[in-house]
Order: sequence, then C-alpha cells, then structure tokens
Amino acid sequence: MSTQAYYKERLGFDPQEAVQDGVNGGYYDGHQPKRHRGERAESHDQVYEENLTKFKDERDAIQKKTFTKWVNKHLKKVNRHVNDLFEDLRDGLNLISLLEVLSGEHLPRERGRMRFHMLQNVQMALDFLRYKKIKLVNIRAEDIVDGNPKLTLGLIWTIILHFQLEQSLR
Repeated sequence: MSTQAYYKERLGFDPQEAVQDGVNGGYYDGHQPKRHRGERAESHDQVYEENLTKFKDERDAIQKKTFTKWVNKHLKKVNRHVNDLFEDLRDGLNLISLLEVLSGEHLPRERGRMRFHMLQNVQMALDFLRYKKIKLVNIRAEDIVDGNPKLTLGLIWTIILHFQLEQSLR
C-alpha cells in the first residue's frame, strides 16, 4: 500500500491533494474547483468529525478487546468465558463470578433468564462494589443489562483499577 493510499484510508484525505489545495493561496486559478469560504471550513470540520469518530471507534474496539482478555484471565479460574463483553455481562452471572474471583467472597445470584433476574444479578454486583467503597458514576443495572458499551467499559475499567491496584499493593 502506498503512503498516499494509507493516509487516504486512515485519515480520510490525500495529503498531496491537501497541499495542492493550498497552492496559490487558495485562489481560483482554473485548475481547482472554486470554493466559497464557508464550504471549505465546513468540509474541514466534516473531515475532522469523521476522523474523530473513527479514532473513538478504534479506541473503543481496543478497550473492548483488552478488557475482554482481562476478564477472561480471571474467569478462567472458575471455568467461565466471555466472548462479547457487552452481551455476556448482561445477565450479571459473569459479572458476579468475576467479582467473586477478584474478592474471594461469595455473592448470591438469581438463576432465572428473565430481565428481572438479570437486573437483580447486575444490581447485586453494583451493590457489592459500592459496599467495597468503589465509586460508580452514573452506572445503573439497566445500562449493563441493555448492553450499553460506554457504561459497560466504564464499569470494567473501574473494576480493573480497584482490583489491580489492590493486588499490586499486596
């Protein structure tokens, strides 16, 4: 893949075209499409927003993959496994198992498969974290049961921070 193709794919623009756009101070010389000031700024803003969205999506995918590996490393001890972090934590059972492994304590759980049971299990995990004085900001059981990616990643990050730090201090 050429350097130009790489930039065009990753950044959404061809650097050589960007340099050409700046030739002649941006004045119309018959070789470039005539642009109005507002259009150029709007186009730049649009490219910026698209690139920012791509970056955020890549970051979220990396976090999801990393956090899934961390969760599986600990769930392995109780013969459990997570394939999709957002889906496999929804019923609360893997979340409770993770907290049991990390804390060495036993937590009660609901065995049913209805939404009510899932909410109960996730709420049990969140209550346990609060009992352990772990601050959870705007994370509700409904968010995890609904598979909210941002809040699920936030919850796992909070757990990682607390238990990794605790483990490091031992």
